[in-house]
Amino acid sequence: MTTLIIKAMEKVLNEKESLELITRMIDNTRKEMEKNAARPMLIFGYLSVLTALAVWFAIRQTDDYMYNLLWLSIPVLGWIIYGIMERGKTRTKGASRSHMGKLITRIWILLAAAIFLCAVAAFLVHPFPANFVITMLVSVGVSTSGLMVLYKPFIVCGLIGIFLSFAFLWVDGINTIPLIAIAFVIIMVVPAHILQCAANKKLRSDV
Repeated sequence: MTTLIIKAMEKVLNEKESLELITRMIDNTRKEMEKNAARPMLIFGYLSVLTALAVWFAIRQTDDYMYNLLWLSIPVLGWIIYGIMERGKTRTKGASRSHMGKLITRIWILLAAAIFLCAVAAFLVHPFPANFVITMLVSVGVSTSGLMVLYKPFIVCGLIGIFLSFAFLWVDGINTIPLIAIAFVIIMVVPAHILQCAANKKLRSDV
């Protein structure tokens, strides 16, 4: 009888410890996101919006759809700007990333590869619903990241992006480009600014 009671108590303790460990992992990953995720999201979000507006304006003025090649500048310029901005940033000595943080990074690497393949397919296959697929993939990435760390702005903005991506199945031609700009403001720029505000607020409170 005593053995059964001890085993039951150990089970309760193990379950409690497991819940505490999961909660700690989520909190640590959320802190990592607050420190590191806002900047790249703002860079790539604003670049996507500005590129969309530039492509839309150029095509309207010239009627030359070769300006769509400007979309390929987003990853190139994005990583250059991010590298320059991160150059002066000092990393905390001995700091290590959580397992969940690494998992989120791997998910985004997979999504980035899929987005790149969709962009290539858009130039090779006609018609190809690249705007729908890319917007959907980015929205799923944002909402998944939010769900993993229980961060509501990412979840909500990602879900809005998922619903908004279906609009590309009905809107076609040059009219889709302003919609891309609106979509990326909602999916990336807005949640990144919310995240950055939360990080800045936490920094001020820690001082």
